[in-house]
Amino acid sequence: MEGGTRVRLGTKERREQLLAAGAGLLSRHSHEEVSIEEIAAAAGVSKGLLFHYFPTKKDFIIAAIERGQRELAARLRPDPELPPEEQLDAGLEGFLDYVEENTAAFRTIFRGVDGDPEIRAALEAGRTEQLRTLIDGLAGWEASPVSTDPSPPLETAIQGWLFFVDGAVLRWLEHGDLDRRQLTLLLKTALGGALMAAAAGGAPMKDGSAE
Repeated sequence: MEGGTRVRLGTKERREQLLAAGAGLLSRHSHEEVSIEEIAAAAGVSKGLLFHYFPTKKDFIIAAIERGQRELAARLRPDPELPPEEQLDAGLEGFLDYVEENTAAFRTIFRGVDGDPEIRAALEAGRTEQLRTLIDGLAGWEASPVSTDPSPPLETAIQGWLFFVDGAVLRWLEHGDLDRRQLTLLLKTALGGALMAAAAGGAPMKDGSAE
């Protein structure tokens, strides 16, 4: 625009701008409580412009979930510069940071109140990514008795631990009767138990043998 500084954004950049602007609202309120008008207002755009990039509220919510899952995956991704055990600690701390920043969304998502199949599919894709990231991060963890090569017992045990994490963190948010250090220790200890269960279930051991 002549005489102005307005920059025309591409579709991808505009979508990201809208999602980033709406993220704060969705971190404080469940998506079921928020109207499309409130999302547009939080993003500083008209409802019509929001609908141009996201034809329905559900489209926006799914895109926001996928964006949040990418952010969480980035926080969970192991830092190769750290020793293996510190990588695990950093991953747990990153996860809890994310939960505290997005409390309302976490409560809604992991209470499973939304039965929409597309939203559930987006959440399941995020859980699968968390599973892969966690297994990759366990590769050098000395406390693990099992090989981190993919196996049904290991993946089952880790997936069960992830459900345990969801429940434990949800209770922590709602009751507040554990401090964060206690919660982190509880989660880490439970992970050790899950890995022992994987070994008992037939996961290959680190030395290549199987129970």
